Amino acid sequence: MAAFVHARGARFNVVDLGPADGVPLVMLHGLFTGSAASWFFTVAPALARTRPVRLPDWRGHGLSERTPSGYGTADMAADLAALTAGLPPFALAGHSYGAAVAVRFALDHPGRVTRLALIDPPFAGALASVPGMRESGRRSRVRALVEHTRVLDEVAAEPPVTADVLAGLEGLPVLAVAGAESPFRAALDLVGRALPAARCHVLPGGHDVHITARHLLAPLLEDFLDREVHRACLM
Repeated sequence: MAAFVHARGARFNVVDLGPADGVPLVMLHGLFTGSAASWFFTVAPALARTRPVRLPDWRGHGLSERTPSGYGTADMAADLAALTAGLPPFALAGHSYGAAVAVRFALDHPGRVTRLALIDPPFAGALASVPGMRESGRRSRVRALVEHTRVLDEVAAEPPVTADVLAGLEGLPVLAVAGAESPFRAALDLVGRALPAARCHVLPGGHDVHITARHLLAPLLEDFLDREVHRACLM
């Protein structure tokens, strides 16, 4: 079920799947070419068989309203807080820049996140180096986002996610997944150093591993969400 939600000065599209009962899973897409559809047409339906799943469109993406600003991780984490205010504590999964927002949210709102899955997180360098950041502007909707908002400047101003930042997540079950050919493959090494108890996996593919390796990612996420004992970060 999709619905429009007004929060923090913008209209957001939010898609809810699955049963009403259980620990919810909230799934965050990346910037520019991502949307709730990135999860809806890949792994979300399989995960929604046994749990509620929420898929928000970030501002300026999918069917959500485009605003002039509000694309830094602090603002997007605040958007997420507003869009999940009615949920009990939930599991959180984020791809690409969505993973950076997920980390920020988990740090800013301790106790709200039960488990954290980082899918090809862009932690091996500046967040502004996400593949296609500027090139993706060739698409009409993305071009409007780039030309009529401060998104590029705001993302460029974001500091890297460091081991010290990630260490603040200690005690929270964390899964990190990267594509074997992704420019952010080294992010798993960073997660492993900062959070030795995290589970880390390399799957075939590049930065869009959530699409190209969805048949492997779905059971991996399901196991992570359901399993009580978590293996250490071994690659």
